[in-house]
Amino acid sequence: MIDWTRCLRHVAVTILCVSILGCTTMEVDTAPADRFASKGYKTFSWRAKIPAGVPQSMESLYRLAATVRETVAAELEKKGYRYQESDGDFLVTYAFGARLEGGDVPVTPEFGPNTSVINRSPDPAVMDNAYALSGPREVASLMLSFEDGDNLATVWSARISQVVENKNQPNLEKVRRKLESGVARALRVLPDATTR
Repeated sequence: MIDWTRCLRHVAVTILCVSILGCTTMEVDTAPADRFASKGYKTFSWRAKIPAGVPQSMESLYRLAATVRETVAAELEKKGYRYQESDGDFLVTYAFGARLEGGDVPVTPEFGPNTSVINRSPDPAVMDNAYALSGPREVASLMLSFEDGDNLATVWSARISQVVENKNQPNLEKVRRKLESGVARALRVLPDATTR
């Protein structure tokens, strides 16, 4: 006979774990969209241009900036906003940030003369993972800011944060997919463009 309360409890715990894990991979914080919505914007421009002829050492940052622009522009266009090279109803700016968060102090177990240890040769991979996951993690952030085209007052902002998985070998296509997801979540609070 099936114990339905136990089965439902397991399903609830599983759903909770999946939702918590889904939330921890990317964090999106947005400002209220009331001020932005009250303006009735239809067009947008970038506040600054990407400089041309960047040195080789800055090429990855240049490619990342271009990816951010493509992603944000595509999401805004889905909402009906039109891009203008200059003099848009609102201007889009962005900035990158990074911080360290979390981390536990690794604790070495004490082995005394009266303790017994099962499997005296620990798996090196498990130990390496334990040390790597116990330290602080790098979190990369993208800050978006929308400013009024007339007076440059900030009318909306958002921050998208993600734990950096492999900072030594960044995969731009993977970054693009995560950006698309994060930007879509951030811009979800904005209204569609007005049709005056």
